[in-house]
Amino acid sequence: MAKSLSPAWDTQWRRLGRAQYRALQKSGSWLERIDFPFSAPVRARHPAPGQPAPHDLPGAWQELRLPLAPLPGELVPQLSYRLYIPSRAKGALPVMVMLHGCQQTPENLAAGTRMNALAEREGFIVAYPQQPLRRSVHRCWQWFDLGAGVGGREAQAVSMLIDELAARPDVRSGEIYLAGLSAGAAMAAVVALRYPGKVAAVGLHSGVVIGAADTPAGGLKAMREGSETAPAMLLDAAGVTLGGPEMPAIVLHGLDDDAVNPLNGRLLARQFLAYNGLSDQLGQRLDCANDAPPVGEGECREARFGRWGRDLVRLVEVAGLGHAWSGGDAAVPYHSALGPDASWLMWQFFRQHRRMV
Repeated sequence: MAKSLSPAWDTQWRRLGRAQYRALQKSGSWLERIDFPFSAPVRARHPAPGQPAPHDLPGAWQELRLPLAPLPGELVPQLSYRLYIPSRAKGALPVMVMLHGCQQTPENLAAGTRMNALAEREGFIVAYPQQPLRRSVHRCWQWFDLGAGVGGREAQAVSMLIDELAARPDVRSGEIYLAGLSAGAAMAAVVALRYPGKVAAVGLHSGVVIGAADTPAGGLKAMREGSETAPAMLLDAAGVTLGGPEMPAIVLHGLDDDAVNPLNGRLLARQFLAYNGLSDQLGQRLDCANDAPPVGEGECREARFGRWGRDLVRLVEVAGLGHAWSGGDAAVPYHSALGPDASWLMWQFFRQHRRMV
């Protein structure tokens, strides 16, 4: 039987406080020296769309299922997902695949991020896979245990969904993007790096460094502390092969996140720098005015890394933001009105990248 997070997960989650983060920052670990060439504080906002529920938008809001090949003892294997198709769709469109966090559903993520409203305005399709309760009582993607029958099975299922979407006549197969929140962000990182030929770019919000855990307890430790192992070395543990197609990534994290230590955002950025062969750029300052920290709640600082005049890795840290989607609908749990509109930031980043098919 696949491992699942225990009921103690929620209790331990709530115990992750700022005191632990501050204590870790004062430690002698190499983690405290993860410095990035940050730009001056900015408010990279975009006028937020309205807040209609997914079914109130004019586009099609569909509930679909992807059959999966059964494993021994597995009953009716399938991946359920929601699909939003904008009302004025003409020809083939880009697709954004969104992975929810723990205790979330596709409906929660769609409402909190307002991604469907953005898709309606900008003209792209959104797919929302759902982690079933039979695999995790908290609907957590099991990014921490990547064996063939557990998290690895889930990563494979998401990659199969991407294949399913790519085969649709209304989809531009070279413009399929992947994004996630929290556990969904960690799983998105796994999928993007294990199957880089299928994804044009990835967006990670409040995620955890991958390859640092293989059990629920290890996952909680990584959430609290990150990892003292160099991020590049963890890629092998996560089943990632270096030297594959480039994988552009935008990483966002709240600096007041008391569930997933903000160091994880920097570690994820370092992992994508290593994968893309950009680790040497850590000593350079690109598009940066200074290294000053954010001066006000809701402001963000960013570091950009790339080549040939385009960003391949972008890190955005938001002052005052907890474990929540930046610039989202605060009425939905795990989303906050504070900070720049993360949905818009991701879409701006994604549309600069296409995969050759």
